Amino acid sequence: MSHKENQEKAELFIYEQSLKVARAKGGEARRNVARLSGDARPFDRPDIVITAEGGRKIVGLEHFRVDHHIGRGKKVESKSARFSSDAERFRKQHEDAARRGALAEEAYRGFGDLISRAIREQSNACVDDISTSLDAGLFGKNGRGHAFKLDAYRENITQIDANADIRLGFLIEIHTDLRQWFLNDGFKETRVSPGQFPISCEAYELLKKASPHVDWILLAFCPLYGDEVRDAAIIRCCNGMFETSAARQGIIQTPYLGLGKETPFGRQDRQGEVEFGVGSDGVDYLAENTSEQMDAIELFNNAISGVAEALNLARRGKPFAATTSVQLAYDIAKDSLKHKNGNVGPQDVLKAIGRMDPSEKNARMENWRKQWLIDNV
Repeated sequence: MSHKENQEKAELFIYEQSLKVARAKGGEARRNVARLSGDARPFDRPDIVITAEGGRKIVGLEHFRVDHHIGRGKKVESKSARFSSDAERFRKQHEDAARRGALAEEAYRGFGDLISRAIREQSNACVDDISTSLDAGLFGKNGRGHAFKLDAYRENITQIDANADIRLGFLIEIHTDLRQWFLNDGFKETRVSPGQFPISCEAYELLKKASPHVDWILLAFCPLYGDEVRDAAIIRCCNGMFETSAARQGIIQTPYLGLGKETPFGRQDRQGEVEFGVGSDGVDYLAENTSEQMDAIELFNNAISGVAEALNLARRGKPFAATTSVQLAYDIAKDSLKHKNGNVGPQDVLKAIGRMDPSEKNARMENWRKQWLIDNV
């Protein structure tokens, strides 16, 4: 199978999995699956065409990938896609020896190198990299994004049937790993799982900006590596429906509070060295931590400011995502400040925590650590 055929197969798979996941969610997502279903096949610009109603209706979808791990060059390339490709190549290279139990030292060392590389790429990523990748796909620099090619896509589809009702949309495959963040949605607190992306304010605004130009936006949420679609949204954009259709599927703006939102938390200038030991029942790896030393005062001040903002958002019933330090301080302080009138400021948070009995504070921290299975806080 050629590279083009493999790519077309992968794009159709993401489309089909997105519809399957969205259908299972019910409600708006399920209704929109029915509106978008039809005979789907690969096409050239856009990537997929869906024919329905006996050919009287044609929907064209342009697929592109958005990544949490990206390069810093002009093309904003996907580091996680490249890593997946390299890891698959490594697997194929050594799988025969692994079956025979005859792996050479080179293989163990190569696997350790992949581990260290994955750690570094995660350490050098931040939340805003996701919106940077989305911006590159939708708009790009100098009009290179897919939003500027919609007229060409429509013209190509008219070659199939100029009299058909032609609709256009984007199929956006989003790969993320935000497991160090906590999501507070107004009802409960949860840890963000790999592949889950509470839509940041910046990403939401980009989608909203693109929505008047298309009829559909399909979001396929995937972990960093692999093609499993863990969540999906099928958003109607025609007639100004974007915000309503998105909200009905839980796609709303989510502020991110804490270090690691705008710049990486624990950046690594170089990849860590790796040591390994082969035992009778497995292999132990030890990877060097080359992350920058965190400024404790900056971390503390950022956490206090984040808690104040989190409390104000929670009072208005707004969701937010928080780092470990912000979430911990928020959970400790929120009961003490729930009756305060007006907006909460950083000084209010400091006073609330400062007035707390040390034994009570330590008990809350210990309970929090056990609840979230965190080694130390």
